[in-house]
Amino acid sequence: MELRPIFNTEDIKLAVFEALKEFETKRESSKLLSINAVSKILGKSNKTIKKLVDTGFLKTTKSGLIPKSEVEKYLKNID
Repeated sequence: MELRPIFNTEDIKLAVFEALKEFETKRESSKLLSINAVSKILGKSNKTIKKLVDTGFLKTTKSGLIPKSEVEKYLKNID
């Protein structure tokens, strides 16, 4: 007797895609960002973002997260 999977590959891909989409939507609404997330948003390296934090151009919380508002302020000031 041959066992057949309950879900096919396309069903799994669709479920994963929908889950990732929901995760990204929730993450976008988050007000605190990691250094890695900010580096992706700004197209800079993690090292550059750390330098921006160390020099005070980006402020962080005690836990090292960067408020989204700080990123927005930075973007307004570089123009």
